[in-house]
Amino acid sequence: MGESETTHAVPRRAFILVGVLVLVMLLSMVVVSLLFRFKAADTAASASVGTEQAWAAAMSGVEEALRVAADALPGATDWQQNPGAFRDRLVFEDGADRWFFTVFSPGDGESLDEIRFGLTDEASKLNVNALGDANLEKLPRITPTLAAALHDFTDEDSTPLPEGAEQDYYSGLQSPYTIRNGPLASLDELLLVRGFTPALLHGNAAPRATATGDDAEQQRAVRGLSQFLTIASYDPDTASDGTYRVNFNSPDAVFPETELPPALTNFLAALRANDVTLSHAADLLEAKLPVKDGKGLEIEITSGVGKLELATVLELFTTSAELQTAGLINVNTASIAVLATLPGVDDALAESIVSARRSISPERRTTIAWLYAEGVVDAAKFKALAPLLTARSFQFTIQVIGYGLPSGRYRVLEAGIDVAAGARRVTYLRDVTRRGLPFPISGETEAAPSKSANRNGKEARRG
Repeated sequence: MGESETTHAVPRRAFILVGVLVLVMLLSMVVVSLLFRFKAADTAASASVGTEQAWAAAMSGVEEALRVAADALPGATDWQQNPGAFRDRLVFEDGADRWFFTVFSPGDGESLDEIRFGLTDEASKLNVNALGDANLEKLPRITPTLAAALHDFTDEDSTPLPEGAEQDYYSGLQSPYTIRNGPLASLDELLLVRGFTPALLHGNAAPRATATGDDAEQQRAVRGLSQFLTIASYDPDTASDGTYRVNFNSPDAVFPETELPPALTNFLAALRANDVTLSHAADLLEAKLPVKDGKGLEIEITSGVGKLELATVLELFTTSAELQTAGLINVNTASIAVLATLPGVDDALAESIVSARRSISPERRTTIAWLYAEGVVDAAKFKALAPLLTARSFQFTIQVIGYGLPSGRYRVLEAGIDVAAGARRVTYLRDVTRRGLPFPISGETEAAPSKSANRNGKEARRG
């Protein structure tokens, strides 16, 4: 009996020992699992905090862009390239990272790799919702077929141009859809127009080098048509102080208190007395009007508006009852390609405009009058172009990167902003971080903020 008990005791002890070992292993696994979860949660929380801080830093850049745009004077273009205001600006420190923002835009070249530290004004582009008689085919990579398709997509009729495409074409597609037949709601709607592709509109990135080390010449990254096109540009019909211009075509209009040359005052009175209306304030340039004198004899009076008076006339007067005009081209910032699309402007004149504005001070570029005053165009050409041009911008697009050092966490935002009528608003905001880091970040070029003059002529203060 004693032997039997001893014999069975050994297996029991072994069984108990194995059980204890299994239990210890299970407890160890549970502990490890909990530690892993705690670590993962801590890592996720840390990443989330970093992401939110990067977002906050980027939004500081958006706010700075709004401030600079709102403070910009007509004729000034220092917002196009201003590293002091926009590059590697320190926002805050959290003990672990220093957080910066950089505001940037595509450069003036054709390459996607070129950047500048500033804003892009939408008035430097051609507004596809206000094309008028613009010659789209003057833009790079726009063919007659593409131009006709775009016109048909946005015009209100259903009759296709010879090389165009109206609703019948789109209804016959494998996946049919209804075309706009009106203003586009976003520039990306151009991708619905026959022939417009993402590469054509937004450009194509250069292909990466092959894994075999093939050193053959790679295709250059090229920007798309979006550098020339917009749907966002409009110009309020206001003077530089924000007050609305006087419509001298209106019989109830009260002339501004600004002292005007007697010849101009008499001419405006004669226009009213003879029920003569003008199509644009520029029509007053070197204008003549046949009238009858007190004896009933026909005489000719002149407006007295020449090089010295033209800027004042354009600043104070309008002929429109509308409060704003869409699609005016900023003569101070538009590229040669965009200027050449305007009626009556060839490549040579577009080049002359761009060349002349480089040597003119911002104070002389506050209105489009410099085109005539500097002899770039004569009176007849100026009158034809004036209804299509402006000298200022109120709508801009930007990209902003918010980033922390030394962690390297970052967020990249793309935004549209509008500062017309004294308002500062973001018209759209996209997170484009998925595109990757746009350029190396270091924070080493942090500079003192630059000063800028606001639209009322006072030095701006930074909050």
